[in-house]
Amino acid sequence: MAAQSPELLEDLQRYRRLHAEATDALAVRLLQDIIAKLEASLPTEQHDTGMKAHDG
Repeated sequence: MAAQSPELLEDLQRYRRLHAEATDALAVRLLQDIIAKLEASLPTEQHDTGMKAHDG
């Protein structure tokens, strides 16, 4: 699973950027769901790292 973590983080960052730029309410909601699922799939030690990237 460690091999997937960089890809997961890249996907998470990409979806967070899309979420920040989205103007359609449905798109925003769908992106929130995708982001939540990606965050849940991160290994435990990377949850904090992923959250910090979202805040900044």
